[in-house]
Amino acid sequence: RMEANAATGLDLIFGVAATTLVLLDHLLWGVVMIQLFGIFSCVDGEIARIQDRSSRIGYSLDTLTDRVVELLLVGAIAFSLRDRVDSASALAAGFALLGGIFLLTTSSEKFRSAWQTGYPKRLLEKLFSLFCAGSDTRLLMLSIGLVVSDLTGDGSFLLWLLWALAAAACVNFLVHIGLVYRHFGSGNPPES
Repeated sequence: RMEANAATGLDLIFGVAATTLVLLDHLLWGVVMIQLFGIFSCVDGEIARIQDRSSRIGYSLDTLTDRVVELLLVGAIAFSLRDRVDSASALAAGFALLGGIFLLTTSSEKFRSAWQTGYPKRLLEKLFSLFCAGSDTRLLMLSIGLVVSDLTGDGSFLLWLLWALAAAACVNFLVHIGLVYRHFGSGNPPES
């Protein structure tokens, strides 16, 4: 019987393995590890709920693991992309995406701590959830980019994808700010 925190630990191992494989230019194996990371990222919470052992520390460890692995993976992708496209462009796109992810995740976590509830998804944000609102969808998009880059030997699609995800994350952040600003005036938490 697996414990939820053990699944989170396994999740972290898959994430670090994915990062290492991407850095070593084994992109397809890196994608396999990213997908295993994604599976175990969901499994740990389900294990905790099934065993009725959900805890704040488990939730914090899960969230921290997701953020750390996403940071490492985006950095590894940008670093590895330097060999396929212009080095400055690859690093700039990687930093832009990391900045967008930081803004988006920080605004969601701040909302959660201020209102003691998860950030509600509105109609416009449901469009973002298809490709950039959550780390799972961002990692799926990046996995597709890694596969295309590996199969073609060209990094231009992956570079474009980094920039597109960075732009989408920043626009999604602005939507967050607009919705939060609209609801702070009333003093009431937003409706779900």
